[in-house]
Amino acid sequence: MRTPWNLDDLEVIGYANVLTESTLPSIVPPVFRLKADHTRAFLPPFSISEGFLWNATEVPVTELEELRDASEITLFHSAFPAQGDYELWVDQAFEYHYQPSGDARQALSRIAAESIGNAEAALARGDIEEADRLSGVAISADSRRVEPLAIKAAIRRMKKDANAEHLMAKLAARALDEGSFALLVGGYCRMTQAKSAPVMHQLPAQSAMCGMAALSVN
Repeated sequence: MRTPWNLDDLEVIGYANVLTESTLPSIVPPVFRLKADHTRAFLPPFSISEGFLWNATEVPVTELEELRDASEITLFHSAFPAQGDYELWVDQAFEYHYQPSGDARQALSRIAAESIGNAEAALARGDIEEADRLSGVAISADSRRVEPLAIKAAIRRMKKDANAEHLMAKLAARALDEGSFALLVGGYCRMTQAKSAPVMHQLPAQSAMCGMAALSVN
């Protein structure tokens, strides 16, 4: 096991990813640097527990610059102190946020809920591509929600892409049974065709809603 590092001795200088618009918002793993020696940096995979960074890979700063130039990591213009029980995430405008984990999860949950509502509205007016994009935003923000998977499945059904629809059902199976997911997908299809009210009101009180209640709690 590598020597653990106290987070009080570290600062955040970037994150180990290069994001595109289609992958936002997203929680990202920080790149750390030793406050007392700016030539020593630390990359994932690692774990953070009890105020310590465990099992990180130490690299020289020169290697970080090579990784940045190869579009494998993103470096910030300025550093800020590392904190225990914080999350680093990037919003849809490519702005980064370093917040207590609970605050970060709540912010992402709000983005997911707003994106789902906007995706449903896009479906209702027949804007399939916008609904598809917004459901992707919701999935990036909160992968526990099943509604955006159902929206994507409905769109794939309308495009006669059975394989992609089946994939959405498999992803949703961790939280929702197959029959309830099929009802949700069918309702979203009808929403587009008839410009009807949101499908959630048409679902049985059992099955889908039970699973979704657990998913939407942060």
